[in-house]
Amino acid sequence: MVCILDLVGVYFEHNTIIFMAKPFLMITLIWYYIVNAKTVNKLFVAGLFFSFLGDVLLLGTGELYFILGLLFFLIAHVFYIIMVVKLLKNTKMAQVLLASIPYLLIFTSLLTTLYSGLGEMKIPVIVYAITITVLGISSLSLFLQNKNKTHLILVFGVLIFIISDSVLALNMFYKEQSIYPLLIISTYVIAQYLICRFVLLNEIKNK
Repeated sequence: MVCILDLVGVYFEHNTIIFMAKPFLMITLIWYYIVNAKTVNKLFVAGLFFSFLGDVLLLGTGELYFILGLLFFLIAHVFYIIMVVKLLKNTKMAQVLLASIPYLLIFTSLLTTLYSGLGEMKIPVIVYAITITVLGISSLSLFLQNKNKTHLILVFGVLIFIISDSVLALNMFYKEQSIYPLLIISTYVIAQYLICRFVLLNEIKNK
């Protein structure tokens, strides 16, 4: 419901609705997770909390707000990376190299497209892109290590997150499209929800 409200605000370019809805996206997801979790994964909750801070900062306008929002999302991804890496066991280099191929291709093609338009934002954007690429490689490595539905949900969640961030970057630094803001929000919410489902299902599986 919060996501739909946010999408309505974005579609009609109604800032009041956006400012009301967007901060509650992660708040409601944190609530959903805590209500359904038997034991709380602190790394995941930390990731959601910093995502919430990122959402709030990106509501502002100007380079400073964007950099701070980017920083908070980077921190959120670091918590997600730690959470996933802790699940990896007896990781083989061949698996990591195989998992790296699709994400390095995405990283390279996206940076090639955006590079000339990044200006002074080159370093922050590249550092962020590297971080979420590592998250993608980690999630796919986990799936290759143990191919099951739960790990596949994580792979899709992270991949959709990368798509969301890629569309955001294209909209800001390459070419604006009217459909992009709607894609950014919808893919972002789906990605976070799928990662949340992974955490909940993984807890059940481990028990």
